[in-house]
Amino acid sequence: MGTVFRKATNGDFEAVWQIMADAKRLMAARGSSQWTAGYPAQADIESDLRAGCAYVACDDGGRTVGYACIAESPEPAYGAIEGRWLAAGPYVTVHRLAVAAAWRGRGVARALMAWAEGVGRACGAASVRVDTNHDNAAMLRLLPAMGYARCGTVSYGPRGERIAFEKLL
Repeated sequence: MGTVFRKATNGDFEAVWQIMADAKRLMAARGSSQWTAGYPAQADIESDLRAGCAYVACDDGGRTVGYACIAESPEPAYGAIEGRWLAAGPYVTVHRLAVAAAWRGRGVARALMAWAEGVGRACGAASVRVDTNHDNAAMLRLLPAMGYARCGTVSYGPRGERIAFEKLL
C-alpha cells in the first residue's frame, strides 16, 4: 500500500466528508452509537481544517482514503478521566479517525495511528491519547494491538462516556 499522509487542506473537505458520512452509516449499521446523525458534523471537519489538525491518507493516485484529526492541544474531556493516564506530559489526541469504504481492512487506520505517533514525537509529546465507544469493535481491537493501554473513561456529556487509551512515545 503506497499511502501518503499529509495535512488536509480545504480542497480535501468533500472527500473527507464522504468518508465520514460512509463511516457514520457503517457504525449505525453495526449497532454502534459512537457517531450519530449530528456528530461528527461538517462543522467539526471545518474546525479541524481551520485548527490545522486535519490529516488525510491518500493512495498512489492521490485519492483520499482516510482521515484523522491529530490535535496537539489538550482535549478538555481528558482532564476529568475516571482512571489514570500513563503520562503527565504533553500529548497528542486522535479524534474522528475514518477510512474510505473501499480501503477498510487494508491497514489504513493502523497507519493513521502510527502517523499520529510520529506527529507526537515531532512536537515533543510524551504520548498519544485516543478514546472510543464501548461498541466500536474495530478500534477496541486496533488500539491494544498497537500497544495502547486502557486508562479509564472520559465523558462527553450528552454524547456519553468513552473508553480512554494512551500510548507512551
